[in-house]
Amino acid sequence: MHLSYHWLWLVPREIASRSRWDVPYQNGIRTELGRAVAPAARVSAEGRLLAPSVPGVYWLQWDMVEENVAWFAQVAPRQPRALVVIVPPIVWLLAPLPLLIAIVARRLAHADVLWSAASLFCKPFIIVHDALLEPTAVAYWLMAVVAVGIPVVAALVLPRRLRPWVLLFIGIFGSLLILADVVYYRFFGDVLSTPALLGAHQTGQVWGSVRTLFTPDLIWLVADWPFAVWIAARVTLRRASGMPALMRAAMASTAAAVLAVSGMVISAPRVLASTPLAQMFRDRAVVEQLGPFGYHAYDAWNYARSTWWRPDASDADMQDALEWFAERTPLRAAAGTSAFGVARGDNLIVVQVESLQDFAVDLDVGGRDVMPHLRRWSGDAVRFTNVTDETSEGRTSDAEFATMASLLPLDHGAAAFRHPGNHYVALPRILREHGYATLSAVPFEPGFWNRRVTHPAYGFDRSLFESDFQMTEQIGWGLNDRDFLQQMVPRLERLPRPFAAWMITLSLHHPFADFPAQHKTLPLGPLEGTSFGNYLHTMRFFDRALDDFTAALARDGLLDHSVVVVFGDHDAGFARTDEVAAAMRVGGDDVSWTLNDRVPWFVRLPTRATAPDLRGERTMPAGQTDFAPTILGLLGIDAGSLPYVGRNLLGAPDDAPVVRPYGDWLDSHHLFASRGAERVCYSLTRRSIADLDECRNGDLAARRTRDVSRRVVVEDLQERLRQSLGGRAAAAR
Repeated sequence: MHLSYHWLWLVPREIASRSRWDVPYQNGIRTELGRAVAPAARVSAEGRLLAPSVPGVYWLQWDMVEENVAWFAQVAPRQPRALVVIVPPIVWLLAPLPLLIAIVARRLAHADVLWSAASLFCKPFIIVHDALLEPTAVAYWLMAVVAVGIPVVAALVLPRRLRPWVLLFIGIFGSLLILADVVYYRFFGDVLSTPALLGAHQTGQVWGSVRTLFTPDLIWLVADWPFAVWIAARVTLRRASGMPALMRAAMASTAAAVLAVSGMVISAPRVLASTPLAQMFRDRAVVEQLGPFGYHAYDAWNYARSTWWRPDASDADMQDALEWFAERTPLRAAAGTSAFGVARGDNLIVVQVESLQDFAVDLDVGGRDVMPHLRRWSGDAVRFTNVTDETSEGRTSDAEFATMASLLPLDHGAAAFRHPGNHYVALPRILREHGYATLSAVPFEPGFWNRRVTHPAYGFDRSLFESDFQMTEQIGWGLNDRDFLQQMVPRLERLPRPFAAWMITLSLHHPFADFPAQHKTLPLGPLEGTSFGNYLHTMRFFDRALDDFTAALARDGLLDHSVVVVFGDHDAGFARTDEVAAAMRVGGDDVSWTLNDRVPWFVRLPTRATAPDLRGERTMPAGQTDFAPTILGLLGIDAGSLPYVGRNLLGAPDDAPVVRPYGDWLDSHHLFASRGAERVCYSLTRRSIADLDECRNGDLAARRTRDVSRRVVVEDLQERLRQSLGGRAAAAR
């Protein structure tokens, strides 16, 4: 049962009863009621509404629907109707403006300036409308700055014969950029980025699909071009008549004053300075902050800074990093260990679980386990129980980065946006080089965390996103975990063997504001309805989905020939309160909370694998960077010669510090925490604060790990280091 609505054409009722225009708009957006409603009871709901695409005057009628059965209005008296006027979107008024100005003002001495300003200001509204963006006041101000600033500067600085052609080029280039944004958004769900633009040579492979995205409304992006060319030629041939100095000064002063005053009114400088652009989830969020042209300038600068303008690593830096990785070769090595190759030639199925923390696996409420199925894996799978969450500001993308590339995330911003064009030697790439078919899947927008760019960079042959799935019930941001995993089963069956499939769930996300009542099965008592309670319901829902998924794999015979890995991507993000700590059953102090910041990691070996000594719990300190070398070892691929920060936990991993990007680290004996100027060394054996000297050697090792890892990311050294390490290994043999 859902709340929805109908849009009805405004016609007299006596005509409407016989008119085909009275047929309800049957695909209104659904709104969940949030809970079961008893007969004669009431519930309040915030209805989700999508306006008709054609402006006009309509009747709006709210209605209930029982899915696949009937609308309530079809079998019961109709609800009251409300008269609604749907006005044309502002883009309908602005899009034709550059063409009209080009026609009307073509004889004016500064027609090129007027056309350029109109083109640069009006056409960005096309992508704003098409992508349903919500620009900030600062974004609108920056759009005005671009539209006014460029033509005014050109009029003041450039010679008259050069000016119109420069403005023509800028106007056409801007139009093409907006056109590319619209088409890219319609195909991929995000605006165009510089790395994607540089990969445009691959467009021919999907041209049949891209061609269908060009619609008649995009004509406004190019219709004014012939008139603009004619204006440029006319202004060039016009008899020279220099602009008086007084007029130049007045034009410059007026434009500068208007832009400055408007910018100060909306506090643009302060807002821009305080906006964490490097922490945005997707490029469209940056567009909403900077406007389309502001975003592209920022994106190009950011990409150029991290690639073309990045200083080359010095020979000393390269040699230092090479020596560090070479020294740690035994920590990554797998050849000769009992676990090496126990799953050689088998498939790899990875399930990356949103916000799953380790405490949830063993937690029970009201006498019932929160995750009974996954908890049972502790006996017949390899379970690492002390895996530190090594993510930083990039959250889920950092988890992908750390587990696949075995490098530490950046301490500021996400590598997925700051360094998407790097040459990573990631787990999927290594498996692909060894004959694996590689696939990633996440039932959400491809632009989120820049996955359309990063997943191919990590080595995936193919990636599935929201448009590739039947979006049945959505929980939180995307397709619910049960349907997502079930829809993946037939896709896995069709993959060539061996394959590596990486699946990212997204049933519910912080702040866990709601969870569908029909899926709540835990007796939470006072926790019911709270953010923490919804989190527990989410984990229980995933647990059942995972059990159904593995059962389906077993029926198809895939479970007998696959390594199935389940791990949490990062912590749930709960506030550090006494209430939450008590619910988690951990101490409320900083040390207890930090030690609880762990994610589960299970590795279920194929049922035919004869390695009983591997199964069971392992308590050594570990991190997400240890994922790739450990999994590769099980599949018979030695990571000793690969430039990975992580270790093979089933080999000889030693007791190296498990490092976090922002300064903390952990080993078997100590926890080191840095909070600004305060530094704390905590003894895990004595359960008390220790002297800082006890952590000195570990801290030096942790700092060097962070420094080397950051250098590899920032200077794009992973592929170069792999070649050098491989050469050393070959020479040693």
